[in-house]
Amino acid sequence: MPPPRISSRARQRDQRRETFERDGRLDLGDGVSLYRHGKSSYIYADFRIGGERTRESTKTTDVTLAEQIALRRRKDLACRAEAGKPISVQGPSVGDVLEPYVADLVRRFEAGERKLGPEIAVMRRNFLPFWRTVPLADLDRRQFYAWERWRAEQNAEGGTVASYQRGAQTVCVGRKLKSPSLSTLRREKQYFVKALAWGSDQPAPLVSDEVVHELRHLPRPRESKKQRAAGEKRHALSAEQIAALLAEFQRVEEVERARAQKLGERGKRKNYDRRLMALHVRLLLCTGLRPGAEILELTWDRLTQTKNDFGEDIVVIDRCGNGKTGPRIVNADPEAVDVLADLRALLGEFGYASAGQTTLWPSRHGGVVGDMGASFKSTLKRLGFEATLSGEPLYICRHSYMTERLRKGVTSDILAINCGTSNEMISRHYNHLKAEDIRAALRPADARNPLRLNVDKKPISEGAKLMLDPTGQLVVTR
Repeated sequence: MPPPRISSRARQRDQRRETFERDGRLDLGDGVSLYRHGKSSYIYADFRIGGERTRESTKTTDVTLAEQIALRRRKDLACRAEAGKPISVQGPSVGDVLEPYVADLVRRFEAGERKLGPEIAVMRRNFLPFWRTVPLADLDRRQFYAWERWRAEQNAEGGTVASYQRGAQTVCVGRKLKSPSLSTLRREKQYFVKALAWGSDQPAPLVSDEVVHELRHLPRPRESKKQRAAGEKRHALSAEQIAALLAEFQRVEEVERARAQKLGERGKRKNYDRRLMALHVRLLLCTGLRPGAEILELTWDRLTQTKNDFGEDIVVIDRCGNGKTGPRIVNADPEAVDVLADLRALLGEFGYASAGQTTLWPSRHGGVVGDMGASFKSTLKRLGFEATLSGEPLYICRHSYMTERLRKGVTSDILAINCGTSNEMISRHYNHLKAEDIRAALRPADARNPLRLNVDKKPISEGAKLMLDPTGQLVVTR
């Protein structure tokens, strides 16, 4: 049997790794080299740019990942050199404030505050690479605007390969990049100001309250009402798209059943993650729960089955979430009964419990499933949904739930209580539905008579005409 073919890129990567392991140093070109530090297990990078030199830790022990970090860091230092700033920071930097703050977030995350995960990821990915070498003396609103420009450049439209640590292994995955929205920048700014406020409250504060106040209240260009409405409008799946999505989930289950009937035990216990994602989405669509901690932290002992005033079996979640309005009781649609029955069958097939304080979404690797968004997006793309929808996260299920209920006539105050939000939020994000209803109601039933509204469904006879009789009276002739 011939040996497996190895690409030239993989061969070069292996050669660089062997060189580094043999010599303890690797030249990457452009004044960048990697070397082993005698007092640290991490790989260090040596930068020589414009007659200056600085050395920094890559915070990793993997050569491939350290190479990517060093080359990315070299671009940032080159930009500083072109702007006439020193590449080596004198005195404390903004990173000296952010790094202990991130360490504190990680400690709280490991202690059980799982909702801090997104903030930790944003701080590591979007803040530390830029602010690590910015002196605290340069921290002002102009520097923050420079970070916003850097943030937009780093996430321009396109694709990239990102590396991250999974235990002792380095995993490379493809990522689709897109420019951050205004709401994303606002949320990340809140994270940043929160970190600076934490630094100013320490026994030996490095950041003054004046700087925190300046960045918290940055002057922004005023938006027009049209721009603000466009940014606040929420996308939702149409009834046809939801039907297509559910049909795809049904098709997957039929394939699994057919395999089990054909192969017996050998055909069972396949495609757990995809099937669990389908049930996850179905439950979101019939409950309006928030993706993330609100639904992932559900346990079976919080679910009870009862009947509504119409005699239908429904599921009641008590208590649910700890969001903007605190814990609440959620009344799910009758479809949730079938979803939970299918979920129990799936968990039983894979040997998981479905009672007591066990989670609804156990992971094959232990604990709770972390994220199902990537699988959900791939399903939307496979169904051919437009890019504006196929790129939406799981939150679109909540928007679809609320949009459908509002169109069916559910009042905003009832919906706000069940979904754990406020009337103001519903009015702000779903006000376009009222405009659509008004347009439908004002649509003329007859183009020849625009003042006749779309109330009477009886068509006007084509032969009817209005004429004046000899006495001057208005009569209808046919």
